[in-house]
Amino acid sequence: MVLSLGFILAFIGAAVALLIGILIFSEVSDSIICPAGEFVGGGGPSGPSSATEIAPGFQVVHLPFNAGDQGDNKGTLGASGDAQYFEGGSLSTFVDATGPTNLGNAVRQNGTASGDTQGEIRIGSIGSTFNFLHIGNTGNNVTSINFWINGDVVGAPEYTMVSNLHNNAGGTNGIQLFTQSGSMQFRLEEGGGVRFGSLPIRGDEPNDDSNWHMVTVIWDKGNSTGVGIIGCVDAVCQNTASFSLPFTGTGGNPTFALTIGAVHFWSSHVENSWDVDDFTIWNGWQLTQTEIDTMYAGGEGLGATVAAQQGSAECEGAKDTAWTVIGILPVALFFALFAIFGALGRNN
Repeated sequence: MVLSLGFILAFIGAAVALLIGILIFSEVSDSIICPAGEFVGGGGPSGPSSATEIAPGFQVVHLPFNAGDQGDNKGTLGASGDAQYFEGGSLSTFVDATGPTNLGNAVRQNGTASGDTQGEIRIGSIGSTFNFLHIGNTGNNVTSINFWINGDVVGAPEYTMVSNLHNNAGGTNGIQLFTQSGSMQFRLEEGGGVRFGSLPIRGDEPNDDSNWHMVTVIWDKGNSTGVGIIGCVDAVCQNTASFSLPFTGTGGNPTFALTIGAVHFWSSHVENSWDVDDFTIWNGWQLTQTEIDTMYAGGEGLGATVAAQQGSAECEGAKDTAWTVIGILPVALFFALFAIFGALGRNN
């Protein structure tokens, strides 16, 4: 059987296109490292032990909390993301949650307004570990935080849930997530400049009804003109808040450790007791509404792992689809070239 010139030319053209496509896309695909489907620490599933195994600039703090334990709630930040419990400023042992839990791992954050000793959960130590929360242009600008809360954070003047910013004590770098008078609010300062200050990011707050509620906050420090902050309660999100100033990246280290509950000796706010579990920070990963819905459906104690597995599966699925397209295109190109070269041969 003698092959026509058109067939040979079409075959060669398709083969060259396939080789070029494989070479180009393999380089692109290798540089896209999907997030790991599991996290390290806190009695959760095992996974990569360093952020570089996930993706450049992508880091996770995952605190599922085992009451009575210290030193194992790390995530991919290792010991820098560890959590410890303090009562009245002194290192203590985590207190078991008083409300119902799915896995029995939630812990209590005691507060003086509830008649307890002032308690707080400190993550890592004071330093540069959590600078990515407030400084722009230092890697990935997108940050997501998700956690479950059960207790009273409803009222005025304000109830701090997460903070490493203490304005009254001279803090000029960091964040504060709190509730005030019926809304969930967020404050971010960098180098003494207020990049987003005490404005509602969600028009409601976790109810004080003895049930667990999921809180999600996502912010993009690279977005200074449009929607830069998303606030969610129980997977219902509001995305009407935005940063008013661009970030310069000149801010320094926070003065206080990142704290669940109020930074020690905070003033002018209510310090109640409440339960918390499955606290997770993603640096360089913006949670999608689908991932938020999945975490909420997964329930307290399960959410962060579920979202990670879904995000990993979606990423890997997209790469598989792209490889399939790379394989199909040369076949289509062959028939197109064969038709073109065959027509030219007949005309000659």
